[in-house]
Amino acid sequence: MEQNHCTTKTGKWKQLTERDRYKIEAYFQAGLKPQEIAAYIGCSKRTIERERRLGMTAQLKPATKNIKTCGDLQVQWVYLADAAQRRHEENAARKGRGLKIDKDHALARHIEHKIKTEKWSPAAVIGELCQRGWSYDVRICVKTLYNYIDQQLFLELTNDDLLYKKNRDKQTENSRRGVAWNNRDGKSIDERPEPVNRREEFGHWEIDLVVGRKGTKPVILTLVERQTRKSLYVLIKNKSQKEVLQALRRLQRRVKGDFTHVFKSITANKGSEFLDGEGMKRAAKCGEVYYAHPYSSWERGSNENGNRMLRRFLPKGTDFSKLKPKELQRIEDWVNDYPRKIFGYKSANDMYAAMI
Repeated sequence: MEQNHCTTKTGKWKQLTERDRYKIEAYFQAGLKPQEIAAYIGCSKRTIERERRLGMTAQLKPATKNIKTCGDLQVQWVYLADAAQRRHEENAARKGRGLKIDKDHALARHIEHKIKTEKWSPAAVIGELCQRGWSYDVRICVKTLYNYIDQQLFLELTNDDLLYKKNRDKQTENSRRGVAWNNRDGKSIDERPEPVNRREEFGHWEIDLVVGRKGTKPVILTLVERQTRKSLYVLIKNKSQKEVLQALRRLQRRVKGDFTHVFKSITANKGSEFLDGEGMKRAAKCGEVYYAHPYSSWERGSNENGNRMLRRFLPKGTDFSKLKPKELQRIEDWVNDYPRKIFGYKSANDMYAAMI
């Protein structure tokens, strides 16, 4: 095995050659760690870890004691230089120009942290970097970032970490919410004024309930202000009209400013929990409650989008009886501090503060 002195200086950036890959295979067989191999090859540890993922191949080898998954053989994953070289050439043929992200590992780590840990979208990451002044050597656009994630070029990041790519299943008939057809006195969304429809006026909210694990009673009441996208979350005992009204009254202690200025109208679906429109108007001290058409979630688009953001932290099947108020408040703060493309990557809190 050819040995290089472990103090070999790492270049700013280099492309691994086929010869390098055979050295890496030999080093892995000798039991060296990625950090040690990186020192011998003259590259970063991250490059070796990415290379190992590129060349990992399943092989059948004699089974060790007490492990016989395939008779006298067992499957082992090993790094093979020829497999890594073949995949590298296939990727190179697809990608065209050289990858920018390989030249700035600090940017790659920042992107991985924001998306995987802080649950930001790729667009939010790029938008926030642009707004505050790009501080990294390499600059990429949103489309390029999505392409890099599709091509699995990040060590710690895949499409499974992107909310809207992993949850594409359409709503089934069985998952539809019940509709209170006897709500004949409620004012239809068709009567809502055009300035409200066009989001030209502050103080108009959309309301909904997010349910927890099947068989449990606690639910989360969610409200989103249409113009600023400010979100409010309240954990309630069950999805009854009484709990909804009590939650609206409790909000008066949380909302700064004149409550009648903050709450001018509410738009709800026709679920039975929102049937008491007059009671909701009194509880929220608002002028009107409008009802969307059945099975028309797009008529409350801000609320639906806000619920999807909430689900990043509380996926379907979560038992809300174990949810602490402080945790729900932390999620609400995250949603309201999230940079929004529609506002030039300002947050809902930024927009809301300008209106109070």
